[in-house]
Amino acid sequence: MRPFKSFLPGISPTVIARETAWRAYKRWKKYRFAGRLKRSLSVRFRPAGYYRIDLARAGDSGQTWMSYADSICGGRFPLLGYGPTSLGFPPRWNWDFVSGKDWPTQSHEGILVVRHDGSDVKVPWELSRLQFLPALGKAWRLTGEERYRRAAMELLSNWIEQQPVGLGVNWTVAMEAALRAISICLTLELLWPFSSEASYWLENVTESLWHHLLFIESHIEFSHIFRSNHYLSNIVGLFCLSTFLEGRGIERRRKDYSRLLDHEILHQTYEDGGDYEASTGYHVLVTQMFLLAYRLMPAAGIIPSTSYAARLRAMFRWMATLADEQGCLPNVGDCDDARIEILYDDLERVLCKSAPDSLRVPSLLGLTAATLNEPNPWSSKDLMWFGMSSDVPRNRVTKAKCPSGVQVLANSGVGIVRRNGVSAFLFAMPNGIRGMGSHTHNDKLSIIIRLFGELLLSDSGTFTYTREAISRNRFRSTAAHNTILVDANEQNRIDPRPIALFSLSNDAKVSRVLGQERDGCLSLSASHSGYRRFGVLHTRTIKFETDESLVVEDVFTGDGQHTFQAHFHLARPWRICDVKSRPNEVVFEIDGRQRVEMKVSAAVALRCWSQLARTSTSYGSESSGTRICILAESRLPFSLCTRICWGPCG
Repeated sequence: MRPFKSFLPGISPTVIARETAWRAYKRWKKYRFAGRLKRSLSVRFRPAGYYRIDLARAGDSGQTWMSYADSICGGRFPLLGYGPTSLGFPPRWNWDFVSGKDWPTQSHEGILVVRHDGSDVKVPWELSRLQFLPALGKAWRLTGEERYRRAAMELLSNWIEQQPVGLGVNWTVAMEAALRAISICLTLELLWPFSSEASYWLENVTESLWHHLLFIESHIEFSHIFRSNHYLSNIVGLFCLSTFLEGRGIERRRKDYSRLLDHEILHQTYEDGGDYEASTGYHVLVTQMFLLAYRLMPAAGIIPSTSYAARLRAMFRWMATLADEQGCLPNVGDCDDARIEILYDDLERVLCKSAPDSLRVPSLLGLTAATLNEPNPWSSKDLMWFGMSSDVPRNRVTKAKCPSGVQVLANSGVGIVRRNGVSAFLFAMPNGIRGMGSHTHNDKLSIIIRLFGELLLSDSGTFTYTREAISRNRFRSTAAHNTILVDANEQNRIDPRPIALFSLSNDAKVSRVLGQERDGCLSLSASHSGYRRFGVLHTRTIKFETDESLVVEDVFTGDGQHTFQAHFHLARPWRICDVKSRPNEVVFEIDGRQRVEMKVSAAVALRCWSQLARTSTSYGSESSGTRICILAESRLPFSLCTRICWGPCG
């Protein structure tokens, strides 16, 4: 076996030594886990005041909560992008209903999570996060109907009985235990108080929460080298548990885990607020984690640090900068629909019969804004659960409709240029987690365009992780994004082995995004070095030259003769209605909400075609769209100009 250091180029010997010592300590912690379970229960549950319910503000949202709760009571569980699925009541907790395969009830240490047989462990994991339980609690609060309360208690009892601690696939990862523990804590608070007849039930659930805490502590996903949302979920879950539980050693835990959160929010996010995993979907998840902890801190007797509050505020502003008037974020990188707590938007998404959009998050934006006293133009129907108003004070500045100008989130590698109702995004995000690329796609210099509130050019999305390695790699490939392939090579090399589904080579180093406003011209530019191994540097500039046209200039410098293949992915329902091709120029007439012209030109001959492309806006679901392909061959230097017009074009 090669030495540990050979797998970690660029990591200092000191860090490697710390990691080696930590892994030895972690093995010891796991060894002690079974013995700790045998100790007598010494904690009790207490409501923490996370919810401050004001049902007078329920409005018309109550029906949606009840529709969701009725679906659960009827054994139909809305999960991910699969929609409501009949799983029975109670469901089979270890079953992937898509492939029809399940996992055995045996020690979690010996269970293969990824089996490369068409099964996807994310399905039973998502079900066993139990995030539908607080929704049942909310339906009971809204209606007083005992059947919702009873259903929540029966499902929780069955899960605890059928999933003994440490046995089965739902105990294989500390993140899953942490998210599940949060759901249970929130459910108990919503169902509180309990009668004396339910004391035995409550004691069993409290014991399960204690077991969750011990399991997470013994299997925590920390590393001195690479840390992700998994470790963050662990400490948020532990902080939540130590806030809702009382007993020996609990107060010390509250303080310890709050200190870890203070450190981790600065470690896992940039100064501009962006999550360092290079994904808008994971930015949503991580923001919700830090927000939940922030809202629990007063109940834990902890005053949030100035740095924690400031960085959470930056995370909100990062989302607000990218969001449109409906609270939709553009998709970048992986998006697997993960949440900490189901909000109203999530109900509408999973119950929706049309293609769901897991990055439509006005409720999270509104809740975060209200918590931080930030400007809040988004309507959030979740504020009633927290005793807050959704009204926007008159002295607050609301989000204008696409104000003209340039904005750059320099640390994250995102640039936005807006003009008269049109927004264009340029993405030059560094590979996530300091180059590891766990949830990063090959989307360097990819662009997304919103035309008067409607997506014109969109991202491919995620669709799947481990169920199909080929599909996973196709959705994160360079060709699946609005950027350019050189010599048919990936920007970052993708290891085709299934073991490498959550990593990329770190070939494509990015420059900072530069924004400029000069003489009425608004522009963004950046470059990446992913093709430097072939002697090529790619620089892209996007600019508004007029109120009715946007220009994309791609410049390639270096040596040699190369092929260049540009891709543009039209969002639904846009379609190509005509193509005019000349030797050095191709013009696409595109129809949708209005007529758009895309003209591509170069100093060399161009080939063009369109093809069916698969896109995904929610994990597990996909839809068809149109990919425009442009092919050129040239010696360097080479430039390609794309002009997109929605008014008169010359």
